Amino acid sequence: MGEKFEKITTRTIFIIILLPIILLIIHFGGILYYAAVAFLAILSFWELRCIAKHKGYQTSLLLGIVLTLLFLYTQNLSILFSYNLVKKVFTLLLFSIIFEQFFLKNKSNSIMNICLTIFTSIYIGHLMSFFLSIIDLGNGKLLLIFVLLITWVNDMVAYLFGIKFGKHHPFPYISPNKTIEGSVAGVFGGAVFALLFSPFLPFKIPLLIFLGIITSVSGQIGDLFESLLKRNFMVKDSGKIIPGHGGILDCIDSILFSTPILYYIFKTIL
Repeated sequence: MGEKFEKITTRTIFIIILLPIILLIIHFGGILYYAAVAFLAILSFWELRCIAKHKGYQTSLLLGIVLTLLFLYTQNLSILFSYNLVKKVFTLLLFSIIFEQFFLKNKSNSIMNICLTIFTSIYIGHLMSFFLSIIDLGNGKLLLIFVLLITWVNDMVAYLFGIKFGKHHPFPYISPNKTIEGSVAGVFGGAVFALLFSPFLPFKIPLLIFLGIITSVSGQIGDLFESLLKRNFMVKDSGKIIPGHGGILDCIDSILFSTPILYYIFKTIL
């Protein structure tokens, strides 16, 4: 128990330091924000590549990163260039990833290497592209902050409540520390926290509660999915870059799911 609370303290200190930086980057937006998202995408791709190595798979590094960035900026590239040109670039990258496998010494995992490269690029690049799309909505910066804060509040409440009161583990083979009690508390915390945005967003109280619930639930699904990935590759954390959290993916896994879902909801109701 002492180790868990030490981890909570480390997490809290890191969030207090990092949160103002994140809010400033979102506030300034523009090239700074786009560059920050690209940097996170590259680090996340690298982490998943390292995770895959635990099972002997060798995803394409340079081509995979380029494909990830292509998925990340597809919408922006489609505005600057024709759809056919973007499609040609994707086709060239796909063939290059396949062709690269011919030159690897160990060819027994070639198909899995190709599949993992493409999957990782979609999982990271496509889902993170919604970090950019949501900004383009009316009042997009505040909407993004709404999603980020509620997702993180849900994570923190679920973690704390699960440690203290959690008894029922619905997915012991995927994430043994996740509990039903913690999950319910996280959703409740996210819904309550959403009410703090009432003065700033043109949503009525019932809608804010609904958005808080959806954000929390989708975030928990994203967290479970990353846990499934890690269990398949037999690793505990995606990395060690963030104190108290693990890797970049351990920190953004929830918002990779909550942001796309909330983007489409916002786009519908605004």
